[in-house]
Amino acid sequence: MIQTNWVVERLRQQWPDLEIAIEQIRTTGDQITHVSLAQIGGDGVFVTEIERALQERRIDLAVHSLKDLPTAQPEGLQVVVVGPREDVRDIFASNRTFRINNGRLQPVDAEMGPALRIGTSSLRRTAQIREFLPEAQILLIRGNVDTRLRKLESGGYDGIVQAAAGLHRMELQPQLAERLTYFPIDMMMPAPGQGALGLECRTEPEMQTLLEPLRDVVVQAATTAERMFMRRLGAGCYLPIAAYAEIVEEDLVLRGLVISTDGERSIRVRQSVRWNSEDGIARAEMLGIQLAEQALDQGAQEIIEGSNMLREREQQRV
Repeated sequence: MIQTNWVVERLRQQWPDLEIAIEQIRTTGDQITHVSLAQIGGDGVFVTEIERALQERRIDLAVHSLKDLPTAQPEGLQVVVVGPREDVRDIFASNRTFRINNGRLQPVDAEMGPALRIGTSSLRRTAQIREFLPEAQILLIRGNVDTRLRKLESGGYDGIVQAAAGLHRMELQPQLAERLTYFPIDMMMPAPGQGALGLECRTEPEMQTLLEPLRDVVVQAATTAERMFMRRLGAGCYLPIAAYAEIVEEDLVLRGLVISTDGERSIRVRQSVRWNSEDGIARAEMLGIQLAEQALDQGAQEIIEGSNMLREREQQRV
C-alpha cells in the first residue's frame, strides 16, 4: 500500500479535486507463498486479477512494481512509468554484518563457516548467487518485506536477498543498516524494471491526460529498453534474465544478462544509443531489441530453453 499511497499523493498534487478510492486486490502471487513463482506460473501471477478488474471497469488505475508486470499488456490496457526510480540494486539482509570482498560475500566478524543459507524466490537471483557463491544453500522464501524479515530473524536463514527498493520505500534501511549489504550491479544485475513503478490503466484519453504529469520519460525509456530486451528474448519475469539501462553523459546505455539456473553459463552484453528525449522511447525499444539479438547470437536461446524446462518440471510438482 505504500506505493499506492505515494501515487495517490502525487495525483492529488496535480488534481486537487480528484476523488480517489483505494481497492486492495489480492492476486495469485500474493495468496500462494509456499512454493516458487515458477511453480505457480511465473509471468502474470501478480497482475491477472488486477487486469481483469481494469477490463471490467471495477477499477480505473492499478499500481504495480514494474518488474512484476509482463512486457506486453492485454488489448485495451497500457502502462505509464512514473519517476523517480528507486535504487535498482539487490541487497543481502542478514543477522550479522557481511561485506563483499573479491566478488564474494564474507562475514566481517568471523571466518566463513558452513555453506551460507540464503533465502530467495527468484531464479534470476539464484542463478547469480550460484555464479559467485556456488557452495551456498539456496532456500525458498516468499511473502512481503515484513514477512521475509521475520523469517530471517527466526534463524532459518543466514541472509535473504531482495530488492533495495522495497526496504527504501518502507524506510527500513536506517534500522537495518549494519545488516544490509548492497550488491554492485555488475555482481547482481537487477530484473528489468526493478525499482520503478508502473501505472496500468485503460487506453482512454481521459486516463492519459490524468497520468501525463506523472510520466517520467527518462525512467520510461530506461525501463522500456530493459523490458524490450526481455521481451525479444521471449522470456518472462520468472526466468534468470537481467537488464539495467541508464543515461551516461549523452548516451542511453543498456546492459543485459542471460544466465543458466546453475550459474555455470552466462552471456553478458552491452550496447548504447545516443539519448534524445524527443524520440527516446522509440530508441530505447530498438536498443532493447538489438541487445537481445546480440545475446541470441551468442547462444542465449539454449540457456533460456534450459530454464523453461526447469520451470515446466517445477510446475508438474505443484
